Amino acid sequence: MSSESTKQTHPSTETKSAFEQAAKQKSRGVVGEFIDFLKTSKKWWLTPIILVLLLVGGLVLLSGTAAAP
Repeated sequence: MSSESTKQTHPSTETKSAFEQAAKQKSRGVVGEFIDFLKTSKKWWLTPIILVLLLVGGLVLLSGTAAAP
């Protein structure tokens, strides 16, 4: 068996440190991730659809409670 086959490849320290830095950052949450997704992918047309779905969900939630008109 040659010594080359026993060598393990290690990720570069530059990549590892960037990964570690990203892991130590505070999580932004679902809303922050969604806003970042909209910014990076330029899918602003999804915003009104999501808002309408949230409003309809809120109405359904309120219709089943004592707050219903």
